[in-house]
Amino acid sequence: MPLLWISLSFIAGIILASLFPLPTWIWVVLATSIFLLYLFVRYLKSRFTFFAFSPSISLRTRFISSSFILFILHPFSFTLLISLFLGSAYYQFRQPNIDAFHIVFYNDRTYDLLITGFLVEPPDTRDKYTNLKLKVEAVDSGSGDLPVSGLILVRVAKNQTYEYGQLVRVRGQLKTPPEDEQFSYRDYLAREGIHSYMSIAEVTELPGHGGNIVTAQIYKLKSKLLEKTYRLYQDPEASLFAGILFGVDTGLPRKLQEAFKSTGTAHIIAISGFNIAIIAGVFFSIFKNITNERLGALIAIVGIFMYAFLVGGDAAVMRAAFMGSISLFARQIGRRNMGLNALMVVALIMALINPLVIWDVGFQLSFFATLGLILYSEPFSYYTGNLIARLSKHDTSIFARIINENVILTLAAQLTTIPIMAYHFKRISLISFIANPFILPVQPAVMIVGGLAVFTSLIIQPLGQLIAWIAWPFAAYTIRIVEFFDRVPHGMIFLGDASIWIVLFFYIALLTATFNWSRIRDWFHSSADSLRAVAWTATLAFLFVCMVVLWRSAATAGDGQFHITFLEVGSADAVLIQTPEGRNLLINGGASTSELSDELGRRLPFFSRKLDWLIVASTQEEQLSALPRVIERYPPEHVLWSGNVQASFSARLLDEYFAAEGIPLTRAEAGQMLDLGGGTFIEVQAAGPRGSVLLVQYGNFRALLPIGVSEGMYESLEFGNVVGAVDVLLLSDSGYAPANPPDIFENLNPQLVVLSVAAGNPDGLPSQDVLDSLADYSLLRTDRNGWIDVITDGNEMRVVVERGQQ
Repeated sequence: MPLLWISLSFIAGIILASLFPLPTWIWVVLATSIFLLYLFVRYLKSRFTFFAFSPSISLRTRFISSSFILFILHPFSFTLLISLFLGSAYYQFRQPNIDAFHIVFYNDRTYDLLITGFLVEPPDTRDKYTNLKLKVEAVDSGSGDLPVSGLILVRVAKNQTYEYGQLVRVRGQLKTPPEDEQFSYRDYLAREGIHSYMSIAEVTELPGHGGNIVTAQIYKLKSKLLEKTYRLYQDPEASLFAGILFGVDTGLPRKLQEAFKSTGTAHIIAISGFNIAIIAGVFFSIFKNITNERLGALIAIVGIFMYAFLVGGDAAVMRAAFMGSISLFARQIGRRNMGLNALMVVALIMALINPLVIWDVGFQLSFFATLGLILYSEPFSYYTGNLIARLSKHDTSIFARIINENVILTLAAQLTTIPIMAYHFKRISLISFIANPFILPVQPAVMIVGGLAVFTSLIIQPLGQLIAWIAWPFAAYTIRIVEFFDRVPHGMIFLGDASIWIVLFFYIALLTATFNWSRIRDWFHSSADSLRAVAWTATLAFLFVCMVVLWRSAATAGDGQFHITFLEVGSADAVLIQTPEGRNLLINGGASTSELSDELGRRLPFFSRKLDWLIVASTQEEQLSALPRVIERYPPEHVLWSGNVQASFSARLLDEYFAAEGIPLTRAEAGQMLDLGGGTFIEVQAAGPRGSVLLVQYGNFRALLPIGVSEGMYESLEFGNVVGAVDVLLLSDSGYAPANPPDIFENLNPQLVVLSVAAGNPDGLPSQDVLDSLADYSLLRTDRNGWIDVITDGNEMRVVVERGQQ
C-alpha cells in the first residue's frame, strides 16, 4: 500500500516539524540529500556486489544482514524519508511570515487600531455576543491605512446584523488569542488561520463588498434555510434540525448540549464524518434497492457532496463529506487496503490544504471513525450475522441487517474513537453504547424528512409545514431519548488528564492485533492444548485484577457532581475540591502526613495521582506540615500561595520544593479569581501575611473558607456583607472565638457550618461562645462526624459524612 505509507510519512513530517521548528530550507536540503544519496546508492549497486559474506558467517546471520541491507537500500525507504522531510518543509513553509504587512505584527499593542476588512463567512451568533471572522485589508495605527493581510476574529454585540462579504471597519485593541491549562483558544483559532483576536470592538459598516459571488449566494441560501427551519419548528427541535441539517448548533441550550455530550451522541447535532458515514450507509442501503449497489453508492456520494455544497461547504462540512464518502467507498469495493489507501490520501489532501488540521479534534474523530468503519464494519457485521443465524432457525437476514446498520456500525466507529474522546474530553460515556442504537435508526428520517420540509418550504410554505409536522416526532424522540439516558446515573466516567502515550499504545496494540489476526488465531489453534491451562489461569487472574481495578476506579471516578470535602486532619484544615470535569484541588493539608495521604489516596482518580491545583491559604505550621512529603506523592500542576513564606518551616520547604521542581506558583491577591472550568470559581476575598479568605462558587452554590483570616480582614469584608449569603461556612482556627465573631454568622446566614477540630483539643477548642452563637445553625464537626463531603449540582446540596447522621 504505497499511497498509505507515503501519506503517513508526509503527515509524520508535519508533526516532526511542529516539534523541531527548523527553517524551511534545512528540511528541503535534507530531502534533497536523501534523493542524492539514493542516486549514489543506485550507482554503487550497478557497479558492485553488496552481499559477499565470509564463509565463516552463519546462514542465519547472512540472511538477517542481507534483509536489513535490502530494506535500507530499497528505493521505497528513500521515498518515505523524502516524503517525511518534504512534509516538514511544507509545514514550515505554511507558517505565517510575521512582518509589518501581516496583521499579527500589531498584536498586543496598548492602543486602539482601526482595521478594515470583510467577512469571510457568515457571523457566528451566540447568546451574548457575535463573532465575526474578517479578512484584513488595511490597518491604521494612527498614521493612515497600511495594506496588511491575515485573518482576525472580532467579538461584537449580538443584536447587529452582518452578512458574508460585508466590508467593515473595526476599532479596538488587537490581542493574541488567550490560552490556559484547560483549553488553548490560540491553537484552536490558529487551525483556522487566525492569530489575532479583538474581544471588544466598535464596528462601522462601509460601502462595498468582498468575497466570492458564488459563495455569497450559497451563504444566502443557507441563511434562508435556517430562517425557514425556525419558522417550521419550535425549539428545541428547531435548533436540533439546524445542527443536524446545517451544522449550526449554537441555538441549543447549554444543558441540552451537555446531555448530548454525556450520552456520546454529540455527533448527531453537528455535521461530522461519523454522522455522515452512518447516514451515507443508510442512504446507500435505500438507493441500492431502487437501482443497484454501485449506482446506489454513487448516488449517495453525489448526494453527500451536493448537501455539503448547499450548507456552505466550509472546512468541517467538506471534511465530513470526504470521510463519509471514503467510508462508503471502502464498504462498496469490499477491499480493506483500497479503503485505507483512499482514507490516507484524503488525510494527505486535507493536510496540504491546512497542515494544522492534524491537531483538530473534529478531524481526528472523523478520521478514526472512518478508519473503524473500514477495518471493522465488515468483519463485525459478518460475525453478527452468523451468530444471529445460529441462534435461530428462521430467516434472520432482515433482523441482522437492522442490528448491523444501527448497532454494529456504531460500535465499529466507537472502537477507534474512544481513545481520542478520552484524551481530549477527559471522559468516556458508557451510556453511549446503549443510547446510540436507540437514536441512530431515526436519524435518516430526521435528515431526509426534515430536510425535505425545509427545502419544500422555500417553494410552497404550506406543503413544507405539512412535511415538517411529519418530521417533528423524530426530532422530539431524539431529544427525549437523549435527556432520558442523560439522567441514568454513572453513565459517564471522568478520567482526568490522560497521557498521549496511553492513546498511542492503544492504537498500536489494536492495529497490530487487527493486521495480524490470522497469525494470532493460527498460533492459538496450534498451541491450544499447551496454552489452555495457562489461559484459564491468566484469564481468572486478569478478571480478578480487572474487577479490583474497576471497583477502585469506579469508587474514585467523578460522578458529574461538584464535591467539596472537609478531610479529618485534626485541628487544622484540609479541603479537597473535585469538579464535575474531573479537576482536583487541595487547600492546605493539616499536620499528619499519613492521614492526609490516606484521605487523598481514597478520593483521587485511580489512574491520575496528581492535583490540578494546590492552594496554600494559611502558612501556619499546623496547617502545612503534612504537605512537604504528601506533594511528592501527589504533585500539583499549579500552586496559588497566600501568606508569608517565612511564617513556618514547612512553608519554606514547600517554597523551595516548588522552585526546584519548576511548578508554577502564583501569589494570591484580593479580588483574584481562579477559573476551574464548568462554572467553578474560587475567588480570593481577602489576603494578608497570615493567609487568605476564599469563596468557592459552583452555579448557585457558595462556600466561604476563611482559613487564613487575620486581624482586619472581616472588617474589610464588612463581617460578610460584602460576600453575601453562603451555603457552607468553614469556621476559622478550629472555632477560636476571636476568629469567629457572631456577626459573621448573621450576615452570611449559612445553611451548614463546618468545624475542623481534633477530639480533645489541648487548647479547649472550639470555644463555647462560638458554639452558643451557632445554636440555630446546622453544625458538622470532623472530630465527631469524620470527613464531611458536600455534594451539589449547583442548585441543590446534600451532605455525606463518615460517621453519624447523613
